[in-house]
Amino acid sequence: MQYKNEISPQQDTGWGLIFRLNDLLNEIENLAPQGKYDDWNYKLDRMWVNLIYRNELKIKKDNNGNIIEMELSDADINEKKFIDNRIKKAKKEMSHSKKDEDFKNKPGYKIAKQNLYASLLLKDIWIRKLMHKNNLYIKEIKHNPAGAMWGK
Repeated sequence: MQYKNEISPQQDTGWGLIFRLNDLLNEIENLAPQGKYDDWNYKLDRMWVNLIYRNELKIKKDNNGNIIEMELSDADINEKKFIDNRIKKAKKEMSHSKKDEDFKNKPGYKIAKQNLYASLLLKDIWIRKLMHKNNLYIKEIKHNPAGAMWGK
């Protein structure tokens, strides 16, 4: 039953998710080349949050039914933990290298920075694969213009 003053959205709420993800992707495309690695990592985390919202939470309750703990499922968290640990390790290596004078010219710092970039790039690709898995990323269509002649 629909009421006279009832408001219903014109678009499916999935559009909001698509717009948020596109906005975040646009920001990421600018942050990465600028070397703003912390911001890049933060935006990737925001994308991840928008992608896993449908997944169940593990909720533990005590005997009285009170919630004592909430966690993401193992499937959601394990891959992210792996990548985040790689990022943390590279940042720690960079921080350790900064103790030396003229650290930016030292091989240890350069290698750590390359490792940080590679880890963030892996996280970026992983997020895009999650988007693709959820049909939220670029669809690849095989199109052969010659087939138009045959009505294909």
